[in-house]
Amino acid sequence: FAAALAEGARWTRSPAAKRAAVLERAADLIEARRAVFVHLAVREAGKTIGNAIGEVREAADFCRYYAQQIRAIAAQADGTPPGPVVCISPWNFPLAIFVGQISAALAAGSPVLAKPAEQTPLIAAFAVVLLHQAGIPRAALQLLPGRGEIIGAPLTADQRVRGVIFNGSTEVARM
Repeated sequence: FAAALAEGARWTRSPAAKRAAVLERAADLIEARRAVFVHLAVREAGKTIGNAIGEVREAADFCRYYAQQIRAIAAQADGTPPGPVVCISPWNFPLAIFVGQISAALAAGSPVLAKPAEQTPLIAAFAVVLLHQAGIPRAALQLLPGRGEIIGAPLTADQRVRGVIFNGSTEVARM
């Protein structure tokens, strides 16, 4: 949290056009490494090859969609990002939803603490590597893999959190 608040503030202050360009580079990198993502999705999440290819396409589409959205919104409004956002993704969409959550928060200028499903940390780790390569600072996007009760619960309970993006059951969300 200290890094997200201090060093991640540079990402928060970066112009919307820069954030959009970085997300578009991330989409290009995701597509360029499609074979690696397909392999990871099949091995780690039990996806079929067809479903894994769909995951890659959707992840890249999310990056481009939020890049487009932030450009449009920035031209119309002067918003302030809420601050650190925790993103908790499910195992059954380990790339698409993971990247979608992250790219939405990053497009808005919020630093992200990303907690992937405990069953699929490798695909998440590779995605974060590529997002960093695209230009997202390490402090603005941090990967925190682990069990929900050990990592997710303390993250979401921390008073420095300004938003939580979560996909999962209502029961788990309440916990």
